Amino acid sequence: MVRPLRGALRTRVTGFVRRGAATIAALAAVLLALAAYVLQGTLHTTRATEEQQHALVVAALFTEARIDVAMQEVNLRHYQVEPSVAVKQRFDSVAQAADRTLAEVVAIGGGQASADARRLREQQIAYRELAERLMVLVADSDPGHARFDRLEVTPAFYALQDDVNHVARAYHDAAQQQVSALRRTQGRLLAGTAAGFAAGLALVGMIMRLVLGYQRRLVEQAEESTHRALHDPLTGLPNRTLFGRRLDEALGEADRTGEHQVALMVVDLDGFKAVNDTLGHHAGDQVLLEAGRRLSEAAGDAAVVARLGGDEFAVLLPRVADAGAATALAERMVAALRRNFVLEEGPAAISGSLGIALSGAEGLAEELFRHADAAMYRAKAGGGGVAVYDARSDTGTQDRMQLLAELRGLLDDGDPQGRLRLYYQPQVRLSDGAVTSVEALVRWDHPERGLLPPAAFLGIAETSGLEVRLTCHLLALAVRQAAAWRLAGNPYCVAVNVSPGCLVDAGFVPAVLAAVSAAGLPPELLRLELTETSIMADPASTARALCEIRDHGVSVSVDDFGTGFSSLAQLRHVPADELKIDRMFIKELGQDPAVGAPDAVMVRSAVDLGHNLGLSVVAEGVEDVDALIRLRDMTCDYAQGFALSRPVPADELPAACLRAERTARAAIATGARAASPS
Repeated sequence: MVRPLRGALRTRVTGFVRRGAATIAALAAVLLALAAYVLQGTLHTTRATEEQQHALVVAALFTEARIDVAMQEVNLRHYQVEPSVAVKQRFDSVAQAADRTLAEVVAIGGGQASADARRLREQQIAYRELAERLMVLVADSDPGHARFDRLEVTPAFYALQDDVNHVARAYHDAAQQQVSALRRTQGRLLAGTAAGFAAGLALVGMIMRLVLGYQRRLVEQAEESTHRALHDPLTGLPNRTLFGRRLDEALGEADRTGEHQVALMVVDLDGFKAVNDTLGHHAGDQVLLEAGRRLSEAAGDAAVVARLGGDEFAVLLPRVADAGAATALAERMVAALRRNFVLEEGPAAISGSLGIALSGAEGLAEELFRHADAAMYRAKAGGGGVAVYDARSDTGTQDRMQLLAELRGLLDDGDPQGRLRLYYQPQVRLSDGAVTSVEALVRWDHPERGLLPPAAFLGIAETSGLEVRLTCHLLALAVRQAAAWRLAGNPYCVAVNVSPGCLVDAGFVPAVLAAVSAAGLPPELLRLELTETSIMADPASTARALCEIRDHGVSVSVDDFGTGFSSLAQLRHVPADELKIDRMFIKELGQDPAVGAPDAVMVRSAVDLGHNLGLSVVAEGVEDVDALIRLRDMTCDYAQGFALSRPVPADELPAACLRAERTARAAIATGARAASPS
């Protein structure tokens, strides 16, 4: 009985072992098959993800190239209206960006993408060469520039624009197809995995959970790559590419419904460069982050706020009733930017220039960008704030051309009727309240438009080649008047503002010296005022000219100090006698009595810096007596502003000086009483 039992047991064990072996073999086969399937699917998914990421990058680069090409045309047309160095530099910057972008696609695109980028780059180079030739013709006032533009430049631009738009759309569509293919691959892989789960294999389930986790990470990486391609890495705001898509969508909807307008705003941060230069790039990044947050908060949830690059932002209002509603919102955003920025490195103050453009019947995104950009530059030229696009103000209209022709005619004829008049504003010495100097400020007594301020025509003169002639004409008027005052017993030193291009003109210094000699004015009674920006345009040539002028006894003043130097080290090389603190630091000085207030700190630092460099210091834009008292307490040397006197004609200056001296001496006496112990 024992043997049969042992045989049966052996048979059962053998069957169990065999079944177990078969099960193990089946399990091993399933695991191997599943592992092979998962491995193949993972490799395919990884490859598809890499291809999709590459396609997104190429699509984004082509889109960026499309925008750069459009901005070239914007700056070229701007140059035709206003042929200035700044506009030419912006054109060169955008053209170089387009070339770099297309070169990057050539390098990384591969296959057809590299071929398309190479073709577009050749077209881009050809268009840029034509555009630069057109700029030369415009700068030379060549009458043939319009024909050359119509026959050569414009066709080249439209051919390039059509090609780059077609290529950008094609690669955008290809990138979307890659996304769809990736999703289909994921679906197939999940289906195979589900079949593995149906076999009831716990181990396979564990493996699949790991695989699914890995797949999710791949999808998240793809989504993250997409997000990075469409958002600014610093602020997290949409970048130019995504903003352009949202703008196209908003314009399309507005065009379909016809019930509302679209508002586009371009914002440029004024004073941001000074933050970077003085507090460092980390502080600059903090300002950009906070500026983006403030703009987003002020704009509201319905708006799209994007960082276009550098210190430039854009705001899209997909639905706006009219220009008034857009302007009100823009004012709130600019006001938000004016609040002090509290940074790790210390407080910083900036402001903003904001241009608004509303969609018209044509609804073209590129045109809307051009209009908003033009309005922004007009706002910047006016000292910041908000400006709404106006074709009469923001394009080279007949009105501006008429003003230019009339100004040129005045200078050609020598202004026999004295239409270009100088008004004078006293500068008071804060130690004793005496008027020692006056600043000459031009006005144009236009026969039809009335008395025009400098902002109405100086920009036209500077962009049309009249700045040197105009400055020399006004300087001759000023030195003759100063000589007359000297003979009458009032030896005021007269300060004359010098336009940026004068000091690089070979004939300017001889003209200054000749004017002083012809008027019989001692050179020490003439002071030339130059802004920081004009000095930095060509530091070497400017320094040489200023040295020659100072060698003959004429003094030099650095105007608008605190708004333009890229480095304080540059100030050491400027042969100056005087430093004028810009009015933006003075206007609220008397309203905030705190010793540590940002404006007070800036003014005190500027005064100390000027004195340490051996310069006298002038505060301009003093509008209240409290500011005058604080400036004297800070040992500032001189002051000028509406609190003392507005600019007046030459025949009213003696009375204005007496009033300014009385105001200053009363303020000095008040400050002395407040400082003395009771």
